[in-house]
Amino acid sequence: MKANTKLEKGTYNNEVRLNKKDKAIFHALDAVVEGVAEAFGSNCEVVLHSLEDTSHSVVKIANGHVTGRKVGSPLTDFAAAILKKADSLEKDVIGSYYSKLDGGRQLKSVTMLIRNTQGKPIGFMCINIDLSAPLSDFLKGFLPMGGKPPSANIVEHFPLTMKDLICRTLEMVMTDVNTQREVSPSEKNKVTVLGLYKRGIFNVRGAIDLVAKELGVSRYTVYNYIREAKVEAGEGL
Repeated sequence: MKANTKLEKGTYNNEVRLNKKDKAIFHALDAVVEGVAEAFGSNCEVVLHSLEDTSHSVVKIANGHVTGRKVGSPLTDFAAAILKKADSLEKDVIGSYYSKLDGGRQLKSVTMLIRNTQGKPIGFMCINIDLSAPLSDFLKGFLPMGGKPPSANIVEHFPLTMKDLICRTLEMVMTDVNTQREVSPSEKNKVTVLGLYKRGIFNVRGAIDLVAKELGVSRYTVYNYIREAKVEAGEGL
């Protein structure tokens, strides 16, 4: 959503007073703004607008250099037009659409209307990608060879079901345990449960029963191992 028309405070009747729940929504979206910008690189601007003050609606922005905006910048004319027909919108995601900045650079944008728990509009989240940026700049944001190096080599699997997640994690942990020569056969189940606990797999519903079945032990045995894992981690029971 490009910025070109400033709105004077108080001139738009959709300004709202945010309550604690509304503010909590914006607080939760802070990480979304940063995450999307991190995923798509420096040529992707992500903006969070609040309707509490349309003349200073930008409350969070990443890569603001794309449009030159910053926190405290106003709502745009396009956003104001969306608000006028908010009650009749078929969906709250508007895009993709294209626009041009004053300097001629072209943007591809998506705008999302944010509503509170009562369905009342309280803001916008907007994503603006600078299509005029050189292709090499885009690649720097996606390829390991360009831009800043990844913080860690992370192996992530994308299971289709919770059972897949639990079984895949169990398989990985058991493989790791089996390579540890210092672990005796009688300790393998305990060490396996400890490994699963450290990976947070027991926060998944049904994990205890499935792990017990796969290991050939009772669920109470798994519970006991989890309690020992908590003690070892210095956590309260």
